[in-house]
Amino acid sequence: MRDLKRMHERFIRDGSSVRLGNLASDLLRLNKWILMRHKDEAIVDLLREIAWLMEWSGDLALAELADVQLEICRWRRAWPIEQARHILALRAAQMSNRILTWLGLLEQETTRAKQTP
Repeated sequence: MRDLKRMHERFIRDGSSVRLGNLASDLLRLNKWILMRHKDEAIVDLLREIAWLMEWSGDLALAELADVQLEICRWRRAWPIEQARHILALRAAQMSNRILTWLGLLEQETTRAKQTP
């Protein structure tokens, strides 16, 4: 795990949209690492890092982010669960997409579905 103090200082220097974009990127990295079968210790470290990034984003007042953080912490405590590997990969991608939707960088599924003929 990287130095938390330095990581915190670097993370909070950015604006809210950059911080959330970094968080979405880390969640996609988690998805890829799980699918590529990275070492479980590395996945746990990344889960811990993602949880801290969410903690440091508390000033953004996104209630949903707290729920996502709780889920990430539960996964971290339970990992590794071989049978659930693909479930966490899917959830990480879904969480990333949700954050990108909040940022307006990804359309919501319901909006796209209505526009499709």
